[in-house]
Amino acid sequence: MNSPKSTSFEYGKDYQLDQAEKYRNRRANHWQTRIELAHRLIDNYVLSRLHGKLPQNTVVVDVGCSIGTFAIELAKKGYRCYGIDFDPDALEIAHGLSQEENVSPEFICGDVADWGKTFPSIDIAVCFDIFEHLHDDELGALLVAIRRGLSANGSLIFHTFPTQYDHIFFWKPYVRYPLTMLRRLPQPIFNRFTKAYADLFDIGLLLKRGFTHREGVKLSGHCNTTTSERLKDILGRAGYEVVFIESSNLYTFFDPVQRRLACQPITHRNIYGVAIPKRAR
Repeated sequence: MNSPKSTSFEYGKDYQLDQAEKYRNRRANHWQTRIELAHRLIDNYVLSRLHGKLPQNTVVVDVGCSIGTFAIELAKKGYRCYGIDFDPDALEIAHGLSQEENVSPEFICGDVADWGKTFPSIDIAVCFDIFEHLHDDELGALLVAIRRGLSANGSLIFHTFPTQYDHIFFWKPYVRYPLTMLRRLPQPIFNRFTKAYADLFDIGLLLKRGFTHREGVKLSGHCNTTTSERLKDILGRAGYEVVFIESSNLYTFFDPVQRRLACQPITHRNIYGVAIPKRAR
């Protein structure tokens, strides 16, 4: 087993048990939305690249799988599924959930940026709710490792939450209020105001606490929130072509705030899409 990096954030067994309950009750919470999104991305952007390959011959790897949600769900569709995560407690729970769902994906304990096992050639790599947990160097290493492991027609599907300015728009009302008043501005202008305002917010944090927001969260669970533009750049430098990317509010949190700001994509809390190796163009 590979040890997690010193920067890896461990949630603990109680957290993972709580996640398992959310999975069991997925039809009554936002987990069902995440699962449906994964299926939609695969159906709309991935399957056509596999040219009719049978599900049982299609290798799926759930990267940073935690309790195994996507390995389990895609195994139920007949795919040959694997999950990898550094947390043995999470994988123990994943095995139990697999038995409950009558499927048998294979789970490997290791760091998501160091493939501790040679997988078969990967047709679909699932990176849901993993990018935000990795620092840039770790994320780059992970993406390159996945790209090298993809089959000739393989694809990466991804989802990340929350996004870079989440703390500006969904933390305290007095923080977001000035930008809320400007929400009717054209998107490019609103984006500039948001970036400038976030810089001013960081100046305030520096004066009060001695660190910026990004510095303050570097050891937290969400250490690397991002934007669509920044994520496309990271994927491009890791050797990918982004074939689809979109932001939205998939989950109903702070609903009145989300509705007021929905016209401005920079306020969206979810980013998701599909990427393929540049060699596949």
